[in-house]
Amino acid sequence: MTINEYFNQYYDVLCNGDLSNLDQFFHSDSPFLQGVKSQYEAIRKQLEMTIKLESIELVAKQDDLLVIRDKILFEGNKDGAIKKSRTGNLHVMTKKNDDEWKVQSTSPLTVESA
Repeated sequence: MTINEYFNQYYDVLCNGDLSNLDQFFHSDSPFLQGVKSQYEAIRKQLEMTIKLESIELVAKQDDLLVIRDKILFEGNKDGAIKKSRTGNLHVMTKKNDDEWKVQSTSPLTVESA
């Protein structure tokens, strides 16, 4: 699976999927997994959302570490009022014991109205 495919699936789960499926994207020892689940559970209660991956790039690679930067278009719909924003994110992925690459952490870099 390419990095592009991985993050398209990741954002699809955030918007539409069962949030317990985020476990397949994060390392089990990531201290951020539960926070991400809680954050998107709360967002979903407030509005319908879509996230479109606009660009993605590999910033750095080591044997056990990937650093990836993406730009997404977030669209939220609450009672017909649509709000859009573009966000840049930095994802750190790790590989442990020759396992698959999985997200360790994600940090927003920029947020701007779209």
